[in-house]
Amino acid sequence: MARLSEKDRSEAGAPAGALARGTPTRVRAAVLLAGALLLGPPGVFAQSPLAAPPAEEILKKAMDRAKWSDEQKFEARYSYTQRSTVDELDSKENVKRHEERVHFIFPIAGERYGRLVEKDGKALTDKEARLEREREQKFRQRAAERGRKKEPEKRENDVKFDQELVSRYQWTLTGRETVNGRPAFVLSFQPQSHDLPVKRKLDRLLNKVAGRLWVDEQEYEVARVDVHLAENVAAWGGVLASVRKFFLRYEQVRLDEGAWLLSSLDGYVDGRILIKSLHLKVKEQNRDFRKTVAGAGDPRPAKP
Repeated sequence: MARLSEKDRSEAGAPAGALARGTPTRVRAAVLLAGALLLGPPGVFAQSPLAAPPAEEILKKAMDRAKWSDEQKFEARYSYTQRSTVDELDSKENVKRHEERVHFIFPIAGERYGRLVEKDGKALTDKEARLEREREQKFRQRAAERGRKKEPEKRENDVKFDQELVSRYQWTLTGRETVNGRPAFVLSFQPQSHDLPVKRKLDRLLNKVAGRLWVDEQEYEVARVDVHLAENVAAWGGVLASVRKFFLRYEQVRLDEGAWLLSSLDGYVDGRILIKSLHLKVKEQNRDFRKTVAGAGDPRPAKP
């Protein structure tokens, strides 16, 4: 199997990512894409026998909540430590290459940034630390420029919680479960048809996924998402790329002031980009969430 560069993994179809956002978590790359499938318009929901609100009502409230959460810009209010692992696998699912990274996630000029602080269980070398400082300085300059122009950061592979996305799916309310001690509605979804619109590369994947999501009963936030590939995905008839297997699960944790942030992610992808195999398993854990204070200086990760 050809060894993949980080650029290859990032261009593989990134939602490290949805997955759900930004992401050194862009390590999420091919596995982070479809992490935020949540809302749906009336008329695409199956009837549920449960004594619970109909799926339309649950997801309409979830849509309102998602819009409110986006407006609050919670990701620009918190810092935390992110530990991620990426395993490259062979055809028998054996690990060929293992990577571990620890990033300190914090806001810069209202945008989330991930500072690399550890690689494969070791502190950065002098050269790695220098390169990381240079990368951060470039990000600060770009963020400041976007701030002056009042231009938001462009993220082509972000998944919006809107009708355009969820009208692709049929939704069914299937039950209630507890997620991290909080009751949640459980909804399943699957593609509406085999002929859904494709406006960007990411849509080729989104049009072929199915799964379940858990919506918090009290606040209507998405507490957990499970996504899997319902059928193979191919670009240009499979000549440029193909995805044979895909799975993503992520969970969010509730913080104070109503903020919900990503706490864990597990992903798997088996496919190909041109002549390069893409066979990865990704895990991510976020911890030590802390509110940032404007003007308090450069934030630092919590001590272990």
